[in-house]
Amino acid sequence: MITELEVFEAVRRGYLEFETASNTEILDYFSAIDEGSVAGHASHIKGILFEQEYVDLLVTQGVEAQIFEATNHPVTDISIWEEGDVVVELQLKATESASYVNAAIEEYPEVEFVVTSEVAVGFDSDMVMDSGIENAALEQAVGDTLMDEVINPLSPFSVIGWFIGLPL
Repeated sequence: MITELEVFEAVRRGYLEFETASNTEILDYFSAIDEGSVAGHASHIKGILFEQEYVDLLVTQGVEAQIFEATNHPVTDISIWEEGDVVVELQLKATESASYVNAAIEEYPEVEFVVTSEVAVGFDSDMVMDSGIENAALEQAVGDTLMDEVINPLSPFSVIGWFIGLPL
């Protein structure tokens, strides 16, 4: 289960201005953003959360994995190490859209992809791996964490909930 703490860590990693911000400061910022930008913010946070969750999962399985320091690292998102050397770099896609993944594969055919479980079922390729993490769980964690603290039902987080299908 993805915790609130992990969602706030994803926000802090994805927004340098929040690196040392409190949860309240983060919520205050997002409660004041333009409704038109909510979906983009939610997607950005979900992607970073997915990277964190997948690396944590690999580490618990004894795999030496690392997220790149920069959230905008070119082409790949994480690296896998063995005996001090990088053996593979992977691109992660936190989405329900197979077409989104297909477009990325066309752009970077030499890169291996790790995708959410919902999307993985539609692929029969050695280049696309199931993360074991559901897109719905990522969306719910982001929505629940950022919505639970917002009292106003007309806040931008209500839009996140609507966007990802959470009951308001």
